Amino acid sequence: MTTLVTGGTGFVGLNLLEQLLGRGDEIACLAVNPLPTAAARDFAKLPGKLHVIRGDVTEAGSIDDAIARHRCRRIIHAAAITAGTARDESEPARVVEVNLLGTINALQAARKANIEQFVYPSTGGHFGEAGLNVGHLLDEETDHPLPNSMYGISKYAAERTVLRLGALWSMDVRVGRVAVVYGRWEYETGVRDAMTTILQATRLAMTGGEAVFPKLGPADWIYSVDIARALMTLLDAATTKHRLYHLAIESPFDMMAWCARLQERYPAFRYRESERSDECNIAPLAPFRVPFSGRRLREEFGFVPRFAIDAAFDDYLRWMALHGQDVGDVARPQ
Repeated sequence: MTTLVTGGTGFVGLNLLEQLLGRGDEIACLAVNPLPTAAARDFAKLPGKLHVIRGDVTEAGSIDDAIARHRCRRIIHAAAITAGTARDESEPARVVEVNLLGTINALQAARKANIEQFVYPSTGGHFGEAGLNVGHLLDEETDHPLPNSMYGISKYAAERTVLRLGALWSMDVRVGRVAVVYGRWEYETGVRDAMTTILQATRLAMTGGEAVFPKLGPADWIYSVDIARALMTLLDAATTKHRLYHLAIESPFDMMAWCARLQERYPAFRYRESERSDECNIAPLAPFRVPFSGRRLREEFGFVPRFAIDAAFDDYLRWMALHGQDVGDVARPQ
């Protein structure tokens, strides 16, 4: 049974491809960017079968064609633009076109093809002000987003659209709100406007630099392998009790904890927090919110992340030693 992964050459998408191929699945990957050279090399060694299709989710026909050509029965719709403030201001229509209208295209294609499961990776980035200064872990039932960016607005609208049209069209849709992802296969794709603070700090550590960042507090960092596993848990479930799940590790940590480990590995590395934005050389794409509760996913499916901070640190640095500070050569579309 073939699964279509849209946005499969992005950060989360590549981790999905790696984990799905690693267990022997057949995958059709639809994306605007080509597969990075390093990923093509690594994935060719895995037991699954991969078909890479260049296409844009804003062109409805490209999704229809991919489904028909490869007889896809399931979809993980991961295509998105993770926009920062500058792109909010300069390209708001494109952000909405990809994140919302692209999702509607994917839903319509799934409906026409009688797709069995439709999984939508949503985001904690749409909580906005509702995710700040809350005295408890954010819960699916009691806490509601209040997005304050074009990325958050468009992703929340897409999330609600998935749930609404799924109900109207009697489709099996599952939404997973993704916590703060870090780890393998993060690179400058052109659709993410900033790299994670963890990648930024790790690059500085590897070159003997100094990381200066604002006080960010603990975040629900989840390793990229674990976020892929969480989305696969939703994909594989025969049935689900809910349509919406928070995908989180439930062991938050802050940048100081990560940087302390980096300094042990790279003694020349220095790091500090600063209240002066003009001297910070590391900043998040958006303010860090209160972490998620992962209770619903844990209680229903027994999901337990495999990578707490120490295991993730060791795996990530091993991975970066093999791949360099980025994933290598990427041929850009003409």
